[in-house]
Amino acid sequence: MSFWNLEQHGARIALIDGEQSLDYAALANLADKCAAQLPDGRGMGLLCMPSHVEAVALYLGALRSARQVPLLLQPDTDPQLLAALVAHYQPDWVASPDGPAHGYRTVHQGAALSLHVRDATAALEAPHPELALLLSTSGSTGSSKLVRLSSSGLDANASAIVEYLGLHADDRAITTLPLAYSFGMSILNSHLAVGGSVVLSEDSLMTREFWDSARRHGITSLSGVPATFEILRRMGLARLQLPSLRMLTQAGGRLRDELVAYFAESSKAHGVEFFVMYGQTEASPRISYVPSTRIIDKVGSIGVPVPGGRMQIDATTGELIYCGPNVMMGYASTRADLAKDDELLGVLRTGDLARVDEDGFHYITGRAKRFLKISGNRVNLDEVEAMLSSALSQQIVCSGSDDDLVAFSHGPHIAEQTQVRQLVQERYKLFGGHIRTLHLDALPLMASGKVDYQSLRQMAGQGVAR
Repeated sequence: MSFWNLEQHGARIALIDGEQSLDYAALANLADKCAAQLPDGRGMGLLCMPSHVEAVALYLGALRSARQVPLLLQPDTDPQLLAALVAHYQPDWVASPDGPAHGYRTVHQGAALSLHVRDATAALEAPHPELALLLSTSGSTGSSKLVRLSSSGLDANASAIVEYLGLHADDRAITTLPLAYSFGMSILNSHLAVGGSVVLSEDSLMTREFWDSARRHGITSLSGVPATFEILRRMGLARLQLPSLRMLTQAGGRLRDELVAYFAESSKAHGVEFFVMYGQTEASPRISYVPSTRIIDKVGSIGVPVPGGRMQIDATTGELIYCGPNVMMGYASTRADLAKDDELLGVLRTGDLARVDEDGFHYITGRAKRFLKISGNRVNLDEVEAMLSSALSQQIVCSGSDDDLVAFSHGPHIAEQTQVRQLVQERYKLFGGHIRTLHLDALPLMASGKVDYQSLRQMAGQGVAR
């Protein structure tokens, strides 16, 4: 049964929010009450999604009703960006912490969200019957280009995650990522699918409150993007004092090989499983995973396809192609696009370049568009990042423009320009004058926790080498 069929798990605890615990029966009742407040008929709305029971109930209520299609947004979406999305998509409803936009009236005011319904009576084209959810392409709150996900695709991917992680009803996660981000959403979906539970927390990993909550509620898994694991490395698994922890899962970008190896060994020493995963929002979102038993001998790999999926490499371009039931229906740039049929038919061209080894494990070698030309030579920035990060034993990210490759270091360790130039020259035979370094106190990150390369590109154009 689908993960939004909550009644199947009865009196088991589904959500923990502060001192409040909701079992599945109570969550089902609350979700249906939220859905009843949404407009009649088939439509779409904007749901600013904090880690709060109200937001989760409204999300699940929309899925259960099969009437309204929510676009999940960050809870702190800039009011001007939110207004732009309202003007562009003319949603039938908006659930946000703030007051209603012009042309909307408030029908419910809760502790975390207020629900505003459009006054206009003119009917807009209804979304496609299979469309269940909309997500931003970039994890940012201002992008009007949306990913169209079907109900069957969401459910198929939740089931695949349950299978390859071996999730069961006693598992308990905690929100380390925004629920509007596809990775964070998938953690929620997969745990609900098996009758597990999720601790809703708005606290940062850097706070005592987060870890107190994790210990008090006996979480069994921790999930994060590369930035999360940079923090966990500094903390050390032993210091976390989480006796119930049985699993670490990482996705949302490439984790440095050094950190993969570190967490593989450290997890093994503490009796914890460690999974490295790869995905895209366009795949609802998981595409592949490295089984925990192979993590040590397959460092750097994105692994094998999730159950029900297939991966192949375009022999001409080297691009990774994924086929599976969880592939999106296509993109939307206008309200009318929401009515479109499935345009991809289960085939996703990822935009990532890859290779596959003799055991069927895949490795990302670069991004099709992450290239610069240096003295007429095409340079793969992802490859340079990986090389420098490994050689310098610290995270290095690269950006720039043609004939101006910029390597960014951050935090307490400054990458020396002379050393960076020497490494790049030796490996790629490039003129060192086209390579410079910049140091930041911290990397700019998107709400999803991924590196904000657009901001880095702007800094590269403005910065001065250290």
